[in-house]
Amino acid sequence: MFCFVIYCTSLTFFKKLFPRYSQFTPPLRFPGAHGVREEPQFVTVRAGENVILGCDVAYPLNGQPYVVEWFKFGVPIPFFINFRFYPPHVGPEYAGRASLHGKSSLRIEKVRSDDQGWYECKVLMLEQQYHTFHNGSWVHLTVNAPPNFTDTPPQYVEAKEGGSITLSCVASGNPKPSVSWIREGEPGQGARLAVLSVSRKDRGAYTCRAYSIQGEVVHTTRLLVQGPPFIVSPPQNLTVNISQDAKLDCLAEAYPGNLTYTWFWEDDNVFFKNGLRDRVSILVDGSLIISGVKPEDAGRFTCSPSNSLGQPPSAWAQVTVQYPARVKDMPPAIYVAIGLPGFIRCPVDANPPVTLVKWTKDGNPLRIEKYPGWSQMEDGSIRVAEVTEDSLGTYTCMPYNALGSEGWSAPTPLVLKDPPKFSIVPGGEYRQEAGRELVIPCAAEREFPYPNITWRKVGKPSKSKHNVLPTGSLQFKSLGKEDHGEWECVATNVATSITASTHLQVFGTSPHAPANVHAAVSTTWVNMSWEAGYDGGFEQTFSVWYGYVVKREQLGPHDWLSMPVPAGQTWLVVPGLEPQTAYQFSVLAQNKLGTGPFSEVVTVNTLVFPISTPEPLVLLTPPRCLTANRTQQGVLLMWIPPANHTAPIERYVMEFRLGERWDILDDAITAGETELLARDLIQTFIFPPTLKKIHILLLYVGLRSWREVFTLILTISNRMHPKLHPISFIVHYFCPGPK
Repeated sequence: MFCFVIYCTSLTFFKKLFPRYSQFTPPLRFPGAHGVREEPQFVTVRAGENVILGCDVAYPLNGQPYVVEWFKFGVPIPFFINFRFYPPHVGPEYAGRASLHGKSSLRIEKVRSDDQGWYECKVLMLEQQYHTFHNGSWVHLTVNAPPNFTDTPPQYVEAKEGGSITLSCVASGNPKPSVSWIREGEPGQGARLAVLSVSRKDRGAYTCRAYSIQGEVVHTTRLLVQGPPFIVSPPQNLTVNISQDAKLDCLAEAYPGNLTYTWFWEDDNVFFKNGLRDRVSILVDGSLIISGVKPEDAGRFTCSPSNSLGQPPSAWAQVTVQYPARVKDMPPAIYVAIGLPGFIRCPVDANPPVTLVKWTKDGNPLRIEKYPGWSQMEDGSIRVAEVTEDSLGTYTCMPYNALGSEGWSAPTPLVLKDPPKFSIVPGGEYRQEAGRELVIPCAAEREFPYPNITWRKVGKPSKSKHNVLPTGSLQFKSLGKEDHGEWECVATNVATSITASTHLQVFGTSPHAPANVHAAVSTTWVNMSWEAGYDGGFEQTFSVWYGYVVKREQLGPHDWLSMPVPAGQTWLVVPGLEPQTAYQFSVLAQNKLGTGPFSEVVTVNTLVFPISTPEPLVLLTPPRCLTANRTQQGVLLMWIPPANHTAPIERYVMEFRLGERWDILDDAITAGETELLARDLIQTFIFPPTLKKIHILLLYVGLRSWREVFTLILTISNRMHPKLHPISFIVHYFCPGPK
């Protein structure tokens, strides 16, 4: 509004001074609107430089009052007006930068990008009688500018792990620059970069690049991902000697980086474990220092860094402590049973393992070879084949390993004891129905010290409710299927243990699982065999279940196939399998009470089909030079054997044709023959006259196909029609060479 007022005031002032000016009305301003004028000028300048926009004037400007106006296309009022000695009027966007150059040209300093466009100058002659529209010109100013960012993201951008973020940048310049994002040297597309489901790997520098022929500019933003720590240097398994210091690394990275490290020994915080808390420290980088390592420090150490975001990660390492061999918890006395095998043990604790154990008896080195039936075992213990009074004495032992030994054990006397004796032993077998009560007797002689009686099930332990009575008998209040099997009564005193066995048969149950399942494998079948388990007291039958190890698309997750097994049979051939395929097999037993558990699963791979060796290509070459000679006995056919045949000849076959039909003349010509006398050939077919064709076939050993290899044409004349058929006998033959 301020510029408009100045413009109007200037025109009013000019109209008062110059009456002619009052008759002038500014025309519309666009190229070519002011009559015949000079061609427009095109000026190019780089941003920041100075430029002069020329203005054409048709009449001399010396001594005549005139007004110079400069317009920018699209703006209705001039941004620059100059009249004589008055200070020029300059629009605010050009203030301090626009000035008159010469009499009417315009000088613009420190050109900006937004200065680009069309400019029109107009010179108004205030006392000129002539039309002044010819004075002035159009100038197009092009401002070339290197790329420049007008909007960029901050230097550091934070994003939560699992969230999303968008980075965008805007750049100006002439020509318009292309903008793209670069991540670790890989260019992206567009001025907007969207990072979805932000993860730790997305952290780092992102560079926005604006480029044109005028130059380029870059802006780097670092993405900081907020999330739980990530362990970049986990602890490693460590072996250390006793009394040395140990260091376990645990370097983690995170944002924010307010990391705290917690270390655990097994499941306990290291600062809460007695004997360890006074010897550990955690460094700033998360490392754990253990001073003066002891054997009991061995175990798993776990590091867990945290920054209060998300679930803290963890990493663990196994610490192994090596120390010299030592005797640990030597008993005050060694008890052995008279008349039975016995052991004199040295309880050793060592890492690395023990390599040698020395013994003394009654203060003297023990020489085991002097005692018949005595031997030293791998762990250093002494085995006595039969304990006698020779074993009496006081023993000490000293173990060694690669690091040495911590010394001798305390002296320990050997005491002879009688072994326990059964007063009642269980019977060989007991049979009872499931759900019923059963007591199996067992008792030992009550000599001091009283032996302890326990029961154990051989093989898989029983989970049923059973208990041992004070007398030593085994009581089942309600027999279960799992109670079926071998049981042992064990009587133990300080010297040794003795056992007595019995078999318990629980009937009235479903069958037990088949055992010892075996598979004999072929290409397309598998022969399954097994041992039947206990039938539960009823007749049992079997079925074989099988399926692919890798499930096919057409099979569901539980789609196994089954085949019934004939009664009384403990084997079955499963046919129709695919070669070179992995299968799983299991056997299921059932009786009238139901099915038992599946047997163990056996995994097998069917065999690959043997690759059959193709028979060598047999080159069938024909017999050569088949000829026919008429004799008194008939037609003598002769030939030469084939040349260069690669398989032995089994026999020759001679055929002939009368019309369209082929008949065998002889199909048993031996391989050594090279001629055949056809006695009835002419007499049989001499009337009426006809065309005869003869050919030889070769039959090679092992081949089932026949091949025609040669054709001979015989023309037979008829004596009753000599005019039509000459009496002569003509033979046409072809004698090919070897192929």
